[in-house]
Amino acid sequence: MARKEKMLEEISCTYNEEDIDRREVGYYATPEFISNYISLRMLQINNNGTRVLDPCCGKEELLSFFFDKGLSIDGIDIIRYKDKYKCNFENIDFINYYCNKKDSSISGLTHDNIDDYEMLELDYDYYIANPPYNCHEVDFIKNNKGRLKKYFSDVGVHNMYSMFISAIIDLAKQDAVIGLITHDSFLTSKYHEGLRKKILNECTVHEITMCSTDLFLSQGADVRTSIVILQKGKKHQGEVIVNNRSLNTQKLKEVLDKNIKREYSKKYSLNDIILNNEKDNTEFIIECPDDIKSLFYKKRLGQILKCVTGISTGNDKLYLSEKMEEPFTIPFYKNPGKDRFYTNKYIYLHEDFLKFDKEIKNFMVRNKPLLFKSGITCSSMGVEFTASKLPSNSTFGVNANIICDEYDSWWLLAYLNSTLVTYLVRGLLIRSNMITSGYVSRIPIINLTKEEKDRLICLSKEAYELAANKKSISYVMLQIDNIVNMAAKISKETIISINNFKDNLVKNT
Repeated sequence: MARKEKMLEEISCTYNEEDIDRREVGYYATPEFISNYISLRMLQINNNGTRVLDPCCGKEELLSFFFDKGLSIDGIDIIRYKDKYKCNFENIDFINYYCNKKDSSISGLTHDNIDDYEMLELDYDYYIANPPYNCHEVDFIKNNKGRLKKYFSDVGVHNMYSMFISAIIDLAKQDAVIGLITHDSFLTSKYHEGLRKKILNECTVHEITMCSTDLFLSQGADVRTSIVILQKGKKHQGEVIVNNRSLNTQKLKEVLDKNIKREYSKKYSLNDIILNNEKDNTEFIIECPDDIKSLFYKKRLGQILKCVTGISTGNDKLYLSEKMEEPFTIPFYKNPGKDRFYTNKYIYLHEDFLKFDKEIKNFMVRNKPLLFKSGITCSSMGVEFTASKLPSNSTFGVNANIICDEYDSWWLLAYLNSTLVTYLVRGLLIRSNMITSGYVSRIPIINLTKEEKDRLICLSKEAYELAANKKSISYVMLQIDNIVNMAAKISKETIISINNFKDNLVKNT
């Protein structure tokens, strides 16, 4: 795998678990049933190919099915995991190989063939890969960021797996089939809008099946992954197989078995699985009910109210304190966590914060005119999405905060804590843990009558008092959900679906 500029063979001629920093290299072995499924699906799409490339082949886990078929197989990895390989193995860095290949391809261009990128393409019929699961903090990216940005300007250098996918797409010839088991933050993260557009512009999407969260748990990896099957070129695009995240590995096996037998309950048009309104970022949405997707044509929260971030200190230990004592005197809300309606999760900000904003480079105060005003403060980290009352004369951090009057704050507080909004945020807008104001500002606002808002206000105030006294708000939440679901005009089937999503939130996101 193209990750770390040190070959294992420099340490030992054979693979030793202790020699590998798994988090650094991002290597996790693919379970056999996943390997077999991806291979079989690829052959269902094109059964006439002869050549295979795995650009991060590890211990050849993904290649067994192709070996049995007698295909010509090449494998690349920066680490030599064993002495003998069945494939034609090259101990090289795939990302460096791609960059060098791109350089030679560009240097060979002339005025007559400037639009012809076939020189970059490789003659493989199948690309199969389990790209490394690590992020922008990995040394390979940190140490080579300037160079990498040159080659991955269209998708960014946010993590290794996205660069691998981008490079594979560039190298693939027309009609080549691409089978991946990969980290799936690219489905919704704003950072990966470029990768999503590249996939949609250059590839046919055959399948996106989200895997259970326990798939790599035995290897110490709590990662969210998906099986993605693509084909270079757009001419093969038809209906897409999509499957939401299974609750466990056994359920996932059942889903894959049905897919192979073509017993899926529904296939989707490509348009059905993309949020493609002008306010959205071409997110892939998996098994989203039609009556939910239609809500995204309504006004968004950020269009009717100010949804903002506030203060980033650059060093919380210096400028924030859990105790109210001079000079830390100003209430500061940064993340209500799991609190709904009422939160006492605030600390204290240094009273000279505006002075620091002028004098200290990485101390930033955004939206100064909106500080000390009341509204709603939203969770920023964690699986749950929650909203609590933001009192006046307070400040706030880089979490999402909605500045509004008392009337709007109470009904909106109820709406934001509803099961529907939990699904909108965590099931569609952003599946990873960091929920910023950009995502919150895009929450669709359903049509509510004054009577419905007034009822939500009463329930919201009741929930606030209960939460402040550490009492259950479950019954109030049921009433809020009833009002919101009826106003949203969603079906009984959809209500069951979003309730199931929330009931198993950690495993479903």
